[in-house]
Amino acid sequence: MTHMNKLLPILVLVLAAVACHERKEVVRDTIPYVKQMAEDSTGTFSLVKAYRNAGTRGSIAVIGEPEACLQLAEQFLTVDDVDNIDGKAPIDRLPDFAGETFDILMDLYNAPYLRMAAACPDSLREVAVRNAVMAVDTVGYSYALDPSSRLPKMRAKVFVLASSLLAGYGQFDVDTLFKMAGREALIVTPVDAMLSAAERAGCKSVAVWAPAEARAAYEETASLLFPDMTVTVVPASGNLPVRQAFREMLRDYRNLHPSGVLDAVLLDSFEADPDELIAEQEHIHRQITEEDMAFDRILAPVFRFIEPRKSLTEACYRLLRERNLFTHDIAYPAARYYQTEENREGEFVLVQVSPDYLSSLQTPSSPLSYVPDEY
Repeated sequence: MTHMNKLLPILVLVLAAVACHERKEVVRDTIPYVKQMAEDSTGTFSLVKAYRNAGTRGSIAVIGEPEACLQLAEQFLTVDDVDNIDGKAPIDRLPDFAGETFDILMDLYNAPYLRMAAACPDSLREVAVRNAVMAVDTVGYSYALDPSSRLPKMRAKVFVLASSLLAGYGQFDVDTLFKMAGREALIVTPVDAMLSAAERAGCKSVAVWAPAEARAAYEETASLLFPDMTVTVVPASGNLPVRQAFREMLRDYRNLHPSGVLDAVLLDSFEADPDELIAEQEHIHRQITEEDMAFDRILAPVFRFIEPRKSLTEACYRLLRERNLFTHDIAYPAARYYQTEENREGEFVLVQVSPDYLSSLQTPSSPLSYVPDEY
């Protein structure tokens, strides 16, 4: 046996040991709640096992903090960006999600997520799982404190997590729970959706304007799925007016990348007004001050803002087409609205809310579309 042949078995053992060591470093453990649920095969876990048993039937569950959910509901119910036959532009004057039903799950009980992410991240992970399980349940309530006030509810076929925090902390656990049941959870998140939109637009360098607690979600997703894109998370600062906050973000980015050029800014916010930001971008482009000139050098000639509403509806539409999950019913999209409230046991449940209640939360132009009680 040659000297090299003698070394081969040793090299194989060393590489195997290194590989095992690397796997141990990247393995994540799910939360106890997921493990407990998986052990109860006759209880709630049966809802997870039944996920997507009805083919194209089922709702699109929009899950998150109330304001984000309401804005997404309006977008999903009215968006008309493509022709429904081939999925391409131009528009055809028919809502892109025609025939689909949306369950708008406003997580009032657990909001705001930022507070929970800062204080107890594992609690936010459990919140994500509990909301996903309620989305695939067939029961809602008309009154949280009355267990007999049960109402029929559609099972979800797709989950749209409206919050990057909910996705960043809880998507792994939701995915793990469904895998343990032999199912693939179809999840759409702002993180994946906005990064995908940036890639399709040909962006090579982007800044993500997001809470500091969302940094890990964007950086991990970018390194795994978009390695050729330079992604810099710039934490949102204070309660400044949006145009001033944008300038503050550019200062922070310039400090991190003195010679960097941005193709896009990803807005991890449902509050920031893209029109105001575009107006500030145009003001910078006029180069009135020295700072304007410095900022203008940061922004690429073809620069864009990418926001969650449009990105999430585009990502969800692509997913439904790729998986052939559209119902193809000839009807306008419809929605039921729920919010989480505390029941007698101190847990949160889904309570269906009325149009009168919603009208106090929405602008006059926001659509209020409901599904009939008969499915």
